[in-house]
Amino acid sequence: MSLKMVIGIDVSRDWLDGFCLPEKQRFRFQNSPDGHARLLEILQSMPDGLKVGFEATGGQEWALWRVLISMGINAVQLPPAQIKACALSMGKRAKTDHIDAELIARFMAFRPEAGRTLPDAKLQLLRALTVRRAQMVEARKRLLPRFRCAASRV
Repeated sequence: MSLKMVIGIDVSRDWLDGFCLPEKQRFRFQNSPDGHARLLEILQSMPDGLKVGFEATGGQEWALWRVLISMGINAVQLPPAQIKACALSMGKRAKTDHIDAELIARFMAFRPEAGRTLPDAKLQLLRALTVRRAQMVEARKRLLPRFRCAASRV
């Protein structure tokens, strides 16, 4: 599979740092509805065959992912472990947002088939519920000894 253009985006809570290949252009937008709209304006002017990728970042990427898919842009989520392995193989040890965006783009150019597509709405809900349940189980584990200790004092 040959891609005409790939864009790697490092998604954080506040920012979207991107890197385009083959042009080697960088961009930075706020990770907000306004920033997503500005990014879409740029992406819609790009040629066909565009593919956008970003790492799984604990949910920070979901809103952007939904927007991109709704506009017909080929966007995938990539496993952080594979990006890290790619970085190590290239001798990159520094870790900044713009370096991460470039690594993501280079990884996609090297492995265009990598990444997963946006799950359907029911699977997204199931995953969100599963994550929340795991958080609650962990909180219960941490709190149970405190409750037992307090109960033994009464």
